[in-house]
Amino acid sequence: MFIELRGYKIVFLDVEASSLNQHSFPIEVGWVLDDEREPEAVLISPHPTWDVDQGWSPHSEKLHGISLSLLQAEGITAEEACRRLDLAFEGCILVSDNRAHESRWLNLLAEAAGHRPWAVGDVNALYGGLAALAGLDQAEAARAVILTERVYPHPHRAGPDALRMAKAARALVDPAFRLSLDQV
Repeated sequence: MFIELRGYKIVFLDVEASSLNQHSFPIEVGWVLDDEREPEAVLISPHPTWDVDQGWSPHSEKLHGISLSLLQAEGITAEEACRRLDLAFEGCILVSDNRAHESRWLNLLAEAAGHRPWAVGDVNALYGGLAALAGLDQAEAARAVILTERVYPHPHRAGPDALRMAKAARALVDPAFRLSLDQV
């Protein structure tokens, strides 16, 4: 199901990074436009301008399970990542559950590729707007999001994490889907 607001489709976005320190850089971008399809994601090879020695964290690697050798073998360039993201994001509103971090990492990606940055909105603000449009009070909306997070966990991989947000949005606007979460 596509989620739309004011005539724009919503893209749910997540970015995994090399670490959480000031030298961190994006290593995976995942997104969902239609929660009934598999999430899309790209692995990103470290750009030569990114400081791998200071920006890589073994703790973060353990959390998301993405190794530096995997990025070097299967990652795409910053330029190719930006090209793919442009195609996926065209005419859409982007939202994330951690706007500050996601924007910073997307800006690093865009800068490395000589590309313009993308604007990212806050998924919680979207949830509030969707709940209001659906006539849900705060307790009902919170319950729908909590049920969704129980069914769709947070594995710290960009695609599944983006899917979790899309499913939560769907739970707010689709009563049948919301009811189905109660039965899982």
